[in-house]
Amino acid sequence: MRSRIGVRLLLAVLGGVLPLQPSVAPAQTSSRNPQRTRAIAQQPPAPARKGADARPDKVPTTLIQLELLTGPEANSLKAADWQKACDQRKIPCTIRRGLQDDQPGITEKKRGDSFRQLQIVGRLDKTGRLVFADRAFAPGESRRLAEWIEELKTYGAQGAPEGQRLWGLSEKQFTSVMESLSKPLEIETQDVSLREVLAGFQLADRHPLRWTTQAEQKRSQLDPAVTCTQSVRGFTQGTALALVLAEVGLGFRPRRLPDGSIDLSVVDLEGTPAVWPIGWYRNLAPADAAPPLFVFREIHFSEIDIEGVLAASTAVTGIPVLVDRPNLRAKQIDLASHEVDFPLRKTTWAQAYDRILGKAICKYELLIDESGRPFVWITSLQTPNRKP
Repeated sequence: MRSRIGVRLLLAVLGGVLPLQPSVAPAQTSSRNPQRTRAIAQQPPAPARKGADARPDKVPTTLIQLELLTGPEANSLKAADWQKACDQRKIPCTIRRGLQDDQPGITEKKRGDSFRQLQIVGRLDKTGRLVFADRAFAPGESRRLAEWIEELKTYGAQGAPEGQRLWGLSEKQFTSVMESLSKPLEIETQDVSLREVLAGFQLADRHPLRWTTQAEQKRSQLDPAVTCTQSVRGFTQGTALALVLAEVGLGFRPRRLPDGSIDLSVVDLEGTPAVWPIGWYRNLAPADAAPPLFVFREIHFSEIDIEGVLAASTAVTGIPVLVDRPNLRAKQIDLASHEVDFPLRKTTWAQAYDRILGKAICKYELLIDESGRPFVWITSLQTPNRKP
């Protein structure tokens, strides 16, 4: 039985913003089965989408109240300076003696979807710094303080998502995105055009797919004959979408908007440091995650290319294989051009992978999709392992 990835486990594994951007390489313009290639030039234009670069029209009205706590060690002159600076920048501010239970933090209260109130509590230390839960401001940095306050007015207590771990999502928000992307993809993707493949995804309305200007421009420049080179039918829609987009130099990531909603923003991989990964690091030992790969059996083949070997292994073990094609293209590695022999021996497919992939300067990793389904990920030998 497949088990959904625990969110708390992922938080511990990821630790910070994910550096999981696939390698970028020019998209191939040919298919291994050209007779099955579907061109998109004769299809009707895609429906217009609201660009992900644009902010939503409706941002909740936000009322800010800043409280600065003082103590026995606080400098009264510095406190007066901060009060004056806040008044000049029109930041509602009160300064009071801190109680024993008072702690820096932000409390958000919502009234419907159109109004929210933020109470921001900070502490004034003996040097005159304003110390908050996750940041501090030195004397004279009232401009930085004002910029942060404006950010909170726009995005609420979570602040702007840029630069935060897990794309700036809370655990509850991350769980919502994971659940929406855990539904299996029901359509075939191999040798199917990008337009047709994307039309077959059934993404949740609460997390719509939106294209940034750069991603839309890149898509418009694609050769109509370009098709997906692999089948991800049956994989979860998160892993499937990440792979389909990566093959043409694109990716996606959750984007938390000022009104608190979350969309899936399609981006150009060039210059985008953290996108949704093609699979996740498993929380089980390899033999427990994919037992068929570690069963000893007689394996023998000769004069067959690595692509054929990988297909045969899936037929025997039932564990699917996906290939990091953009990465391999960038390193001019073509698995179909490497013929391998494997003398008859009793071994496991896990051991066989190590031997045959080494001939192409490649390796494999055992990953799982959003539902916990294991799969073999083939990538270049230089690619860092997906480990915590």
